[in-house]
Amino acid sequence: MSLTYFVISALDVLDSLDLVDRQATIDWIYSLQLLPQNSSFERCGFRGSAWIGNKFSPSGCQAGCEYDSSHIAMTYTALAILRILGDNYEKVNKKAIVDSLRTLQQPDGSFWPAVEGLEADMRFVFCAAAISHFLDDWSGIDLEKMVQYIRKSQSYDFGLAQGPGGESHGGSTYCALAALSLAGRLDELPHKEELVNWCVERQLTGFQGRINKDPDTCYGWWVGASLSLLNSYELIDFQLNSAFIMGCQKKIGGFSKSPDIYPDVLHSYYSLVSFSMMGMHNLLPVDCRLGITQRASQSQPKN
Repeated sequence: MSLTYFVISALDVLDSLDLVDRQATIDWIYSLQLLPQNSSFERCGFRGSAWIGNKFSPSGCQAGCEYDSSHIAMTYTALAILRILGDNYEKVNKKAIVDSLRTLQQPDGSFWPAVEGLEADMRFVFCAAAISHFLDDWSGIDLEKMVQYIRKSQSYDFGLAQGPGGESHGGSTYCALAALSLAGRLDELPHKEELVNWCVERQLTGFQGRINKDPDTCYGWWVGASLSLLNSYELIDFQLNSAFIMGCQKKIGGFSKSPDIYPDVLHSYYSLVSFSMMGMHNLLPVDCRLGITQRASQSQPKN
């Protein structure tokens, strides 16, 4: 699902959705929706793929075994793709997804990605906030606990970590800021000036994700979008960032994380949205809170 998100959203940024078979893609996404079983909502949402071998059904299906469950990141990307493609969410079981978020949120305010557990960190806080925004229903999240988790994850250098006591990181900083912005609670994060400074210091040529790391094209998005959410994007050096990203473009197509690496769809997408934020190459503008175009984010589904 996440690979499909990178491809579909990239085509939208390129204003080339005419290349997509919209209905076939929408049907495939809905085939990965897990529906309630025996009045239980904890597994509901979207899978990443049909790994369990369920029969294809555009109406979704119930869990095929005890290990068959949705993943919060796949639910986010599924809803993002559906929004990009103009789907009205009519077949999304909104109540089941909102109820599943309650199961996934932990006492400290973070979220598990799936009902089986695994790690709980800032990535999934963002996914929960984005899902709630897409569905226009925040009742599945204890916002006070979420906000406190984010505040406690601000490190000594004012960047944000995956969780309390962790190292500041460009990706987790973005996830925290975007979640707060979507929830209308960004004003509750302290030390914004210092956080802007931390983000600006991540630019070498392109951006690094954390101190003492090499530049990587994806952080042009994670750190750049963080600065945009803090109303400070103009502080970056556009020329240096553009030159670094262009140095990662490949003759076979796409962009890589660094000049000496093969391209992939993730870094190709984040290179494109970085150019979009800089207003280059006639790309559609992006909504930095959601990771999709402004055109998609502003098109409200109608049931």
